[in-house]
Amino acid sequence: MRKFLLLLAVSVLGAAVVFAVGAATRPSTAQGYDPTLGPEIQERILDGYATLELSQSEPTGKSEQQPTTYFTRGSDACPNNISSNIKVNQNCLNLSDSDLQGRAQAQNETSITVDPNNTNHLLASSNDYRRGDGGCYGEYSLDGGRTWNDTTLPNGFVRGGAFGGNARQYFQASGDPSVAYDTKGNVYYTCQMFQRGIGTTPNHDLSSAVYVFRSTGTSRT
Repeated sequence: MRKFLLLLAVSVLGAAVVFAVGAATRPSTAQGYDPTLGPEIQERILDGYATLELSQSEPTGKSEQQPTTYFTRGSDACPNNISSNIKVNQNCLNLSDSDLQGRAQAQNETSITVDPNNTNHLLASSNDYRRGDGGCYGEYSLDGGRTWNDTTLPNGFVRGGAFGGNARQYFQASGDPSVAYDTKGNVYYTCQMFQRGIGTTPNHDLSSAVYVFRSTGTSRT
């Protein structure tokens, strides 16, 4: 029994020496950022793009990876999705109003934000004119921007009696959107809603307001 323990001790010691020698001769390499190894506060306050960059491996001298094939089906994986055409505007010109041709194709004042806790989640905002006048629309991706879905915010009217005690206040247009994530993964979308007034319509109402929407899911709702 003593002989067996002695042999076992010698074997373990030999393995330790070999490991130590191997470790001493092995060249050191820089390691990418691993958020699972750092404090929780570090993971939350790091910008999503910074986290992505810090997580990349060292350059190998190879050419940059080519973009992956674009798939038109969105990343939402809707169970009842019967179409592969993800529309974020209209494909055709508005031929009925010659002075407004192409208006429904327009999008501007865009912004985009990345979930700091999951860089596959992206949310964008834009003025969208698909209905003929400005509206706050959102586009989101759940696969790092490879595919996109669009979403409409409830910006046609608001409830709550803030305008003269009415149950609903209808707005003619909306725009100037912006989006941002907080460090906990909640995303915020701001939108200005307004009436154009007598200069454009027969409605004298010039009411306007700025609304903030918050999503605590994956930017889809």
